[in-house]
Amino acid sequence: MSESSWEEERKELLERLQKAEQVRAEIQSEAAVYRDMLEDWHEVAKKALASKDFSLLQKINKRLIPFYLPSKEEGTQWGSLFLQAYKRDARWLTHAKQSLEKIKANAEKLTVEDNEVNAKLKRNIIEAAEDGLTVHI
Repeated sequence: MSESSWEEERKELLERLQKAEQVRAEIQSEAAVYRDMLEDWHEVAKKALASKDFSLLQKINKRLIPFYLPSKEEGTQWGSLFLQAYKRDARWLTHAKQSLEKIKANAEKLTVEDNEVNAKLKRNIIEAAEDGLTVHI
């Protein structure tokens, strides 16, 4: 491995590590916020049960939920819209996957042993297609 390729790989690994650290910090922050909310809800739920005053639950929901809760009709409509968007995205992703599989298959058929520049281009195309086909979670 040459010094320049080692440096490039090191730089790429450091960038990935920084992204992973950022995601970890964001997830940890979300968990802390939601844990506090859940602990508050649990405390109010215990008080509501003890006093048999369930209006307390509505009060804490208004205070703790920083977003709009839809009515039943709105929830049904939103669910329908979400399903339509999900189906559209699924079709798009299926098409994109098929296109990447074709690109990869065609690139693998290329014969470029006598030309290092073209061989590197072939490897880059295959790697890009494989990266696009990798399930990222």
